[in-house]
Amino acid sequence: MMTKKHAATLLILMLVGLTGLVNAQVSTLMKAQIPFDYVANGKTMSKGECVIAVVTNGSTFLTIRSGERTVVALSIVDGSPNTSKQTALVFHRYGNRYFLAGVKRAGAVGYSLPTSRHENELRAQNVREEVLTLLASAN
Repeated sequence: MMTKKHAATLLILMLVGLTGLVNAQVSTLMKAQIPFDYVANGKTMSKGECVIAVVTNGSTFLTIRSGERTVVALSIVDGSPNTSKQTALVFHRYGNRYFLAGVKRAGAVGYSLPTSRHENELRAQNVREEVLTLLASAN
């Protein structure tokens, strides 16, 4: 049974979270058809349409939606002076496993995702890594 103190604490936490959402800004929305299942921020995502929103709220987050699953990942800004000519999603492939590694935005900065524990394990086993880039549309 929830006490009044716990209920009040939960209400305050929800209000703080909603305040953050109100201040957050979606600066870019990207869509791509992914022909394989993949891992994003440690979660397995289904093949099919992938929608990625770049959300800034002091930090930059990527909201990744594929099928019924949504993942939010803190991204690392790619400060490279060479901007991409096309919007694309970058995957690392190890055998038949794919990991979303980042996004490139046409004429703008790109974003990288932190490497997952499972991807680090595959690297430690010296499984051959391939980089795969899939074009995406940006709104």
